[in-house]
Amino acid sequence: MLTKIKKIKSLGVFDNYAATQDLKAFERFNIVYGENGSGKTTLSRLLACLQAGEHKDYPNLEFNIDTQSGPLTQGQKYARNVRVFNSDFVDANIGRFDGPLRHILILGEGNKAVAEEIKAEIATRDDRSKRLQDIAAAVIKLETDRGKIFSTIAKTIGEATSGSTLRNYRKPDAERAFVKLGKTMSLSDSELAVHRATVRQEQMPEVEKLNVPRIVEPGTEKTIGPVGAAHALAQRCEALTMRSAQSAVIARLASHPTIATWVEGGVSLHKDHNCEMCEFCAQPLPAARFKALADHFSVEDQQLKNEIDHERAWLATVLEALGGFMLPDRLALYSELRTDYDAAVSAFAAELEAVRRRVSATDGALADKLTRRTESYVAEVDSDAEGLKAALTVIADLMQKHDAKTKRFEAEKIAARNAIEDHYLLTIKDQVAEIADKIAAYKAEQTLLTQGGEGLPDKRSLAGITQSIVDKQAQISNEHKGGEELTAHLKQFLGRTDLVFENSKEGYVVLRRGKPAKRLSEGEKTAIAFLYFLVQLKDQDFDLPEGVVVIDDPISSLDSGAIYQAFSFLKNDVQAAKQLFILTHNHEFLRLVINWFQNLPNPLRTQCFYSMVLCSETVGGRSARLAPLDKLLIDHATEYHYLFKVLHTLQSDGTIMSCYHVPNVARKVLETFLDFHVPSNKSLYLKLDETDFDPHKKTAIYKFTNDLSHFTGKGFDPALVAETQKNVAYLLEMIKDVAPLHYAGLKALAER
Repeated sequence: MLTKIKKIKSLGVFDNYAATQDLKAFERFNIVYGENGSGKTTLSRLLACLQAGEHKDYPNLEFNIDTQSGPLTQGQKYARNVRVFNSDFVDANIGRFDGPLRHILILGEGNKAVAEEIKAEIATRDDRSKRLQDIAAAVIKLETDRGKIFSTIAKTIGEATSGSTLRNYRKPDAERAFVKLGKTMSLSDSELAVHRATVRQEQMPEVEKLNVPRIVEPGTEKTIGPVGAAHALAQRCEALTMRSAQSAVIARLASHPTIATWVEGGVSLHKDHNCEMCEFCAQPLPAARFKALADHFSVEDQQLKNEIDHERAWLATVLEALGGFMLPDRLALYSELRTDYDAAVSAFAAELEAVRRRVSATDGALADKLTRRTESYVAEVDSDAEGLKAALTVIADLMQKHDAKTKRFEAEKIAARNAIEDHYLLTIKDQVAEIADKIAAYKAEQTLLTQGGEGLPDKRSLAGITQSIVDKQAQISNEHKGGEELTAHLKQFLGRTDLVFENSKEGYVVLRRGKPAKRLSEGEKTAIAFLYFLVQLKDQDFDLPEGVVVIDDPISSLDSGAIYQAFSFLKNDVQAAKQLFILTHNHEFLRLVINWFQNLPNPLRTQCFYSMVLCSETVGGRSARLAPLDKLLIDHATEYHYLFKVLHTLQSDGTIMSCYHVPNVARKVLETFLDFHVPSNKSLYLKLDETDFDPHKKTAIYKFTNDLSHFTGKGFDPALVAETQKNVAYLLEMIKDVAPLHYAGLKALAER
């Protein structure tokens, strides 16, 4: 059942309606009272469109209605059948009686077994249809959830890949990439950081090749690097220390290397200057001593000495070359290479210093050999330069990586973006797979329910069950019965037999004395339309105990006697409905319905909802709202008590909109009071004239209630708005003066 209309927007006078907190929920039996033009028919149009979920005349309609099976909004189809009698129904089904009325198919009496089969099949069809609706809603929700997952991850990927060629990354991009996702692996934190840096980088120029100094190897034209030179020095040092010069050894010089070096230099000077005098002591050099020194410093010894000197000179060149490495600045490399580059440079510096120390140690060994040329021994020198070579290799590799990235920079950025994209898409893989599995399960169930098959109590397809229902209904339906019932009802309703419904192939034709009826009165049209509606509730397409029935002013254009007939038919034909809504502007009809509701057996008596439509003028136009039915309208047989309350509680804000309805209300109150106070068939003017009250105020009351209570075509004079509060006060004052006890009783009711 419908329980509450919470919101209506863009529906005539219900342009922006929201239910108030004090408005109770709808019940099984509901009545809505309101003046003509207050919005009752508009409200019935809302209820009429629930099955379709939309109204063709109100494309912008929005609504929110609570039901026992959940909320209902525009675009959603209500599961229950809804039948609505209002002016739209009359126009659509009766119109001007230009053609036959649609057949009403009523089940025959002798086909109860088939009828039960139809009922069971309808239940199966409806259960499947409801389940299919639930599945569709569940799939939509799952797809929405999946969409949110992709929207969220797309935002993450977009932020992570900002700076790449793909700057606008959206949900569809993530969905397309996810479909192509292969067996890729997630990135480590460090890998992710490198890729994120790459997509934000600008392309850098290539660095120059690593500058490794080259040295000409002694005795050749070949060049050799410092690392190879250091290794060669150690080998040559070992070779030189293993050599010895054959000579007459002077013991003192052999045991004192520094003296030997000094003496050797002196001998060389004396030879160069052809001097036979000792430059130190100015004494002649003894020939025997000179010969002994010459033998000591023999030609072979001099050759060894020269080789050692040359080796040491080359060693100095090597040391100088070791200081000639030119490494690129760290800022010339891409940021992700700089940490490794810093470590490699630090290792290189340490290894370079170690090699320098080893070369210096080799130089010391050669210097020592100069003083020990007559000895043959193996010098302990370290020639290891592999650490330096390894450090240089690491630096060169990093420089090569930098240059390779520069050469294929755009490809690197795309690869980084793709790696980041895959990494984040992998984080949602399980979630998406779970949703996909659920959707697949729903789709499989949807296919089974639609196409039928094993696993269902009834293995037929939904279309097959529906067609079976139609075939069986056609088998047991009786078109003539609907026409007969309409004729019988019309006879009882109008109290005459001149109008009948005759069955034809196209439908029912309304005849008057055997000929097609023409120029039907408005009362006859209303009666025929209402009866046609009531009989139609027995149509095979409508299950009254499970349906919602809405009836809007069924007594329009009927005389007072027909009102009771209309009420009688209504009461007997619709009380079995799952839910009933009756809308009326007629107070007499309202009293009949209230009396019916109040005399229902328990517990039905408690399943009644009384409300009214109130319509007021606002700056934006007329605006309607639902409100609880005033207790005075429920408890009293006439409108008089309620209308007195309207005047007694009137608060005008000085605008036309707040006073527009007051003259009509005041006239009704005045007429009712004067009928009670001056019981005669005299005119309102004469009755008022006979009333003992201030004549000036009586004149003002009459002019206010007479001139402004009916449409004159002149419009509502704004100058008279200010008179509204004054004239209402005059009217209430007159009632109080003329009938104080009567006034006191009405006042007490109004203020209760």
